[in-house]
Amino acid sequence: MKRNLPLVSIIVPNYNYANYLETCLESILDQTYENIEVIFRDNASADDSYEIALRYQKKMREKNIYMSCGLNRRNLGSAKNTGLCYSESEGDYVIYLSSDDAMEPTYIEKCVHIMENHTNIGMVMVHRKAMDEHGKITEEVPFYNKNCVIPKESQAAVFMMAGIAVPSQILMRKSTLDKVGVAKPLYMQVANDWLDNFMLSMFADVAYIKEPLCLYRTHTGNETTGSERNLVGIFEHYLLVNAFVWISESYHMTKPASRYSESVNKLAGMCLRYAIKMFQNHENEIAEKYLFLAPVFDKQILSNDTYTALKKCVSLEDKELECEIENICDRYHTKRSISYDPPEDAVEISLF
Repeated sequence: MKRNLPLVSIIVPNYNYANYLETCLESILDQTYENIEVIFRDNASADDSYEIALRYQKKMREKNIYMSCGLNRRNLGSAKNTGLCYSESEGDYVIYLSSDDAMEPTYIEKCVHIMENHTNIGMVMVHRKAMDEHGKITEEVPFYNKNCVIPKESQAAVFMMAGIAVPSQILMRKSTLDKVGVAKPLYMQVANDWLDNFMLSMFADVAYIKEPLCLYRTHTGNETTGSERNLVGIFEHYLLVNAFVWISESYHMTKPASRYSESVNKLAGMCLRYAIKMFQNHENEIAEKYLFLAPVFDKQILSNDTYTALKKCVSLEDKELECEIENICDRYHTKRSISYDPPEDAVEISLF
């Protein structure tokens, strides 16, 4: 290892992701940055994840990368497992890399370069590509349209509207992350990553790289699927934006609260997206619940054409329903199709 470079800890908690683990660990081996440690811990998987990790421990050693391989005798839960990984980390910077995700080779090098040149930054968010269960990669539109550094309060106001990045897309300064660990006032089952992003912006500015340096896996095993069926996700989001207001006010910030109404209204649109997904999965009763819930967040949704069309779908069945949902999807795009300008006080930066 090059000891003149800051150490980066890559935390890889795992549970039953043997099918994707090699891709994840290979992406670490391919990093151009040369001072890395890997903290892997398996949460009592039923597959051969741990054996795969042990094989890669030897490969890491050949490239002068230290890799710790822990194994829980029983499943401790995702949060506890991740916490154990973090307690072993010694890096100046930290990445929580999901064991079904992967990184592009220059991910760490570019993030550390920004961190070292901007000591006011607590985290760097990178853009991502989507990768399905079979490894097929899909391009996505960057959130911001330029590489930039955003002042913490301005970014906190943006986090009122969107979490922006999953853990695998973020490199964090450990000293800032430690402050979050002490100050974090609550824990979320589904939206905890979003809360962490917001809390980081309470303590430091945020950088964004529009280059897709992360490969984010989307598949039926993702935790969000269950939370969408039982509505936990949407209720957590409502709880979250309310928590963001009093959290930011306790840090003497006013910009996040100014977007409160806008952020609550946005939840109505989320209800429509979930309703469409439930209709597509033939879970009509759940879809109907989302349609009842949408006006609670924004009464104006009642005059929305998509809402009106979806209400009619409640009484449809089988092929007639599938045809109508297909027509709605053609008119209603659930994915963001544009990149946003960063806040006015953001500073554009260049990568090496």
